[in-house]
Amino acid sequence: MTENALLGDLTARRARLDGTAVALICGDQRVDFKTLEASACRAGNALIELGVGRGDRVAALMRNSIDYVVLYYAVARIGAILCPLNWRLAPPEIAAILGHSEVSLLLYDSEFSSIVDALSTLSRLDDRIVDGADFNQLAARASSVTPVIVVAADDPLLLVYTSGTTGAAKGAVLTHRKMLWTSLTMAATLDYRRRDVDLIAAPLFHVGGLSFVTLSVHLGATAVILPAWDPASVLDLVAREQINHFFAVAAMLEALVAHPGFATAELDSVRWIMAGGAPVPISLIQTFAARAIPLVQTYGATETGGPATVVDTDHALTKAGSAGLPFFHTDIRIANGARGIMATDEVGEIQVRAPHVGTYWRDQSATEAAFVDGWFRMGDFGYLDADGYLFLLGRRNDLIVSGGENVYPAEIEALLSALREIEEVAVLGIADKCWGELVCAIVVLADGQEISLETINAYCDGRIARYKTPRRLVIRSNPLPRNATGKVLRNVLKDELKVDNA
Repeated sequence: MTENALLGDLTARRARLDGTAVALICGDQRVDFKTLEASACRAGNALIELGVGRGDRVAALMRNSIDYVVLYYAVARIGAILCPLNWRLAPPEIAAILGHSEVSLLLYDSEFSSIVDALSTLSRLDDRIVDGADFNQLAARASSVTPVIVVAADDPLLLVYTSGTTGAAKGAVLTHRKMLWTSLTMAATLDYRRRDVDLIAAPLFHVGGLSFVTLSVHLGATAVILPAWDPASVLDLVAREQINHFFAVAAMLEALVAHPGFATAELDSVRWIMAGGAPVPISLIQTFAARAIPLVQTYGATETGGPATVVDTDHALTKAGSAGLPFFHTDIRIANGARGIMATDEVGEIQVRAPHVGTYWRDQSATEAAFVDGWFRMGDFGYLDADGYLFLLGRRNDLIVSGGENVYPAEIEALLSALREIEEVAVLGIADKCWGELVCAIVVLADGQEISLETINAYCDGRIARYKTPRRLVIRSNPLPRNATGKVLRNVLKDELKVDNA
């Protein structure tokens, strides 16, 4: 990869080839690649006017929009670092990220003014907080001439904080080179074509959104930006814009299927849907297969720029439940400490090696602990079947040890999710003096349904080993707490269990 292959160059190169082709659609807005390039340059020059320089962090507290995409490429053009903020976080959590990253500027949408007001007392940004509308006015007056900034391929481009499902969030650093490799490994793996129309439904504060924004410009596709997930809007957009594919988390797709209009919706243009962030129920894969749409599970992490593995569309059904094969420029292995590399069907820690894997922001010890012999430790357990397909068994920290036997929550969750009475399920370990830990199933019931621990145990009998069978059942009236990528917040559930047992 050449040194001038920078993310900030993508808009100029695509504008040179496809200047009048539609690059972005959001609501009534339609922007071609020539306009995207000019807007990115103007926004880059506006950032410079505000004192942002190479290596400075620019935080964004914004919904998905064309402005967000422009900001991404503007930051890339001037060698700054974009720090996307999850607006679902509480102000103290956002303030901690701002402090840790030492941002130079915070841009925000006006709808998040109350959060910004709270941040003004929690952080030291002062006049470095700028309303997005004010920034757009400044950018409109700025020059569209390419900013003259020296940027290197190994300069940081993104500082994305991990979901923190098992503890404090860490800042993952992804350079220009790594984000380009992210795009390359996706382009070489997925059926993603020039002039395709891709729906960007995942929030752009997540790498799952940013990686597809990168890929769409890289390959000359049109990205339809969705500010917020709404099943009715999605079904309308798919038909109106002839969407070819999109990425979403399972919970979003469940809501789509539940919408009254799904059964008769025009979905003929959709070649595939990718789902990630959390395991995809097999029943959901089958539902989309009935509409002739392969729903493929993918697996990755913030630190990998998004991609690690994905199920190929030809095996969406036959390998349902799998997280797939590694992306083209990506390798995976299953390892287990001193025992080394595990054989087929043997459980161990999932490790990934790829040129798109990042490091941690100003945390050398965390970076060193995350790698072994150049392989990134994903922190998840799993195994590879005889065909090389990956099957996930859950986070290393979620492992339940009952009577000296390892119990993997994902295995039990997949089994129980097939019960019609259960809408959602999470499996945790609870302390037990005799066995060390016991299996606890926390479920949200489907409408009008009831279930007992005895019913669950009878269903599990003969399907899984008895030491894996839940010994406690907790029925929740509210949905399971999840982060933006659909992962269950097990630490929240564990805290709730502690309160219940107090």
